[in-house]
Amino acid sequence: MRIGICTGLDKLEAAYEAGYAYVESGVATLLPDQDEAAFAPVRKQFLAAPIRVEAFNGFLPPTLKVTGPEVDLDAVARYMDAALRRASEVGAKIVVFGSGGARCAPEGFPIDQAWAQFDVAGRLAAETAERYDVTIALEPLLKRACNFFNRVEEGAAMVDRVNHPRLRLLTDLYHISAEEEPFENITKAGKRLVHTHLATPAIPETGEGIAYDFAGFFCALHAAGYDARTSVEDNPGLLGGKHNVEVYRAVREYVEQFLVK
Repeated sequence: MRIGICTGLDKLEAAYEAGYAYVESGVATLLPDQDEAAFAPVRKQFLAAPIRVEAFNGFLPPTLKVTGPEVDLDAVARYMDAALRRASEVGAKIVVFGSGGARCAPEGFPIDQAWAQFDVAGRLAAETAERYDVTIALEPLLKRACNFFNRVEEGAAMVDRVNHPRLRLLTDLYHISAEEEPFENITKAGKRLVHTHLATPAIPETGEGIAYDFAGFFCALHAAGYDARTSVEDNPGLLGGKHNVEVYRAVREYVEQFLVK
């Protein structure tokens, strides 16, 4: 399994020096709503970095809704196309579709209808991603971030419903722990899994925090047959201003001890 870290364009050197295999960054960095002249220096910076950015998250901005009564699929399609094309141009293979603000159903809106709309958005994303040799990783989010699609088992069902090879599933230690979803659902997801996120561990270099069950998480992934990328994502907020080589390295070394050999 390859360990990466979610970080910004200005921290690529630190991630490289800390020994990570790759970086995961935010789609907003790709400036999907701006022209090619604006993107050109960003592309150049990504491609010149000593470490590859193999994944992106934060697929859609909160203003670009995919559920509710005011969905503009043409606008969504244009944004998805720009984001996925540019992600591919800098070498990424995975784009994470969490985007709680974009997919959160308005208050009082039927959740069944929101699911149907999200299926449409997922298929649109997958069909667009196929053009650029990218795969969409659906991300279950804790209820505080989105009022539906909060569990791995729900994501597995959506992957099966949409049934497109470019639409797969992500599991995140932070979110699955917050929802108290059993790790066995990771194992049941099996080959649907294409990407994973890790919470930041509470170690001396990061500070006090939740003692996440890294061992149990990795055992479930191993049982699922998963052996691809796993990105440290600072959802607990322990890193703060500690985005330096020493802290990044300490986090990587801590996580590595739990990898199933």
